[in-house]
Amino acid sequence: PSSSIFRPFTILLNASLAPLGVRRVSKLVRTGFLDGQILYRVIPGFLVQFGVAADPTVHARWQRGEKRRLKDEPNRMPFRHGTLSFAGAGTDSRTSHLFVALAPNGVRLGRGTPHEATLGHVVSGMETWERVVANYQKSGYKDTGTLQGPLVQRGNAAAAAYPLLDRIRACHMEVAPRRRLAGSPSTEEFSL
Repeated sequence: PSSSIFRPFTILLNASLAPLGVRRVSKLVRTGFLDGQILYRVIPGFLVQFGVAADPTVHARWQRGEKRRLKDEPNRMPFRHGTLSFAGAGTDSRTSHLFVALAPNGVRLGRGTPHEATLGHVVSGMETWERVVANYQKSGYKDTGTLQGPLVQRGNAAAAAYPLLDRIRACHMEVAPRRRLAGSPSTEEFSL
């Protein structure tokens, strides 16, 4: 009996902050890549990480080859509670792994790490992410970050021993009207 995110949330992506990253997230959403994913790494007060497809064959398509790795983009906006960013493992390592930063410690991210750049922010439904953290704390699980490798290899089946981890049921994208954000050029924004 897994717990699933069933309360809506909206993440407003800002293409002027990280155009390559926002384009990738858009593709991940449009292709259904995020649907059914397990939120496999939860660190209270720091981040919630996801980005491994429920099906390992789908995940493999997004990881193979250099063309799947995105070039780094500078972080143009400080992280805050609810910032969405790619996770990575060094220079030009962004593929599909994402996280939502949480206060107080997650706001320190995006400084000097090449793959961490603000893509957008949770603009409604932050209580959903806080509920994910509360569920994780109630589960009694220790660090589940080590699940990433097994999830890549075997998909959601690799998390059978962690039935209380939350999942993303489904994502969809809406194009928001263009508007000018303070300190940035006109931008196209997307809501997840």
